[in-house]
Amino acid sequence: MSRPFPLSRLAVLGSGLIGGSVALAARRHALCRELALYSRGPEKQAVMSAGIADLVTDDPAEAVREAAFVVVALPLAAMDSILRTIQVALDPKVVVTDTSSVKLPAMRLLRRNLEGRARWVGSHPMSGGERSGFAFARPDLFEGAVAILTPPEKAEGEALSLVETFWLALGCRIVHLTASEHDRRVAAVSHLPHLLAAALVCSVDNEALEVAGPGFRDVTRIAAASPEMWNEILLANRENILLALRSFLTYLEEAKESLEGGTSSAVKNLLLEASQRRLSFDQRPS
Repeated sequence: MSRPFPLSRLAVLGSGLIGGSVALAARRHALCRELALYSRGPEKQAVMSAGIADLVTDDPAEAVREAAFVVVALPLAAMDSILRTIQVALDPKVVVTDTSSVKLPAMRLLRRNLEGRARWVGSHPMSGGERSGFAFARPDLFEGAVAILTPPEKAEGEALSLVETFWLALGCRIVHLTASEHDRRVAAVSHLPHLLAAALVCSVDNEALEVAGPGFRDVTRIAAASPEMWNEILLANRENILLALRSFLTYLEEAKESLEGGTSSAVKNLLLEASQRRLSFDQRPS
């Protein structure tokens, strides 16, 4: 398809770190003529004061009315009720995507609420931070990030192309996965690391924290993220996280046994393999 921008109207449901950054990036790259934002609570005033949207409303149906493209940037717990609310206001030709980090439940919600009412494609930009809320949103958040698309089995080519083109315009590179494969992979590289960072912080006493340096800060930075949001994510993808955790514990148990026996072989092999794989990861093309 030809370049679809500027969109007549872009609606972003949610004004937190991800939703706010989508809105800021869309404005920076002139991806829409009109921008509507659904925001509520104390954050709404901050969004209005930023002056980035033509409409800021606490009515999601009003935000999506006459929209050509809708980005649902909401927690899983809020998605079902919001999607039900916007059903009657959607143009059947509109394309809807989401940013949920656990795709199987998100895809079920999209299908249940939008099938026959709108075109939809799941997506997940692998970008974020330990601070949440509109105050930390920024227009370059997605530059260089991976955007994982999880289309339904019978996704329209035009709808899929629009979602792909949108994330490309925000600076992402695109990966296509099934929802189940997405959840398996993301459990290992995003969800488990958050759980491990939290456990590490809690296992260290205050006296040790007094002498912690940059290494500890780097390893545990993500533990400062929203407990409510991450509790929801970890529970929603618990089966895949448990699989990843079992693999992690195998390596950790081998290292433990090596240290208890006073030998260095298992620990050294672990460190060597980890160093090589990490360096290889850094050298991948972006």
